[in-house]
Amino acid sequence: MRYATLLLLSTLALSSCRRAASTVEDAQARLLAPDHWQISEVYINDALSYKDGKTREHFGGVNFNRYMEKVYFRPEGTFEGYYKGETEAKVLRWSAQTDQILVAAPDDSTQAGAWSIRPGDVYDDSFEMKVQSTAYDYPNLTRIALKFVKAER
Repeated sequence: MRYATLLLLSTLALSSCRRAASTVEDAQARLLAPDHWQISEVYINDALSYKDGKTREHFGGVNFNRYMEKVYFRPEGTFEGYYKGETEAKVLRWSAQTDQILVAAPDDSTQAGAWSIRPGDVYDDSFEMKVQSTAYDYPNLTRIALKFVKAER
């Protein structure tokens, strides 16, 4: 009996610890909740390229050395990103779609180069935004995933 109770409590504790957003509306609320988000990790073609403030070189692929260090989601649809050491924001637009949130240039009506944020990638304390493009290594398709964590105020 004691084992069954312990197992039940452990299962409940683990399942309630970290849940992803289940809808676009839930993801939107979570993205707007903190003041801002801080970059944590960058993956290029599934290879870790940046973590803990340090760029990690990997051979035979695309490398970047410039990332938005902190980002803000504004309720009216503005997405502001700040590169390390810069004080002027790069301003983009975010919009809620049926199954995802897109972040794109304000004048990009096609949203071809938009970053995608799926509800399953949004938690209370972190989120991932992803893009696939041939722009970085034409004609090869490059997949980039940026992981952000909730910033301490």
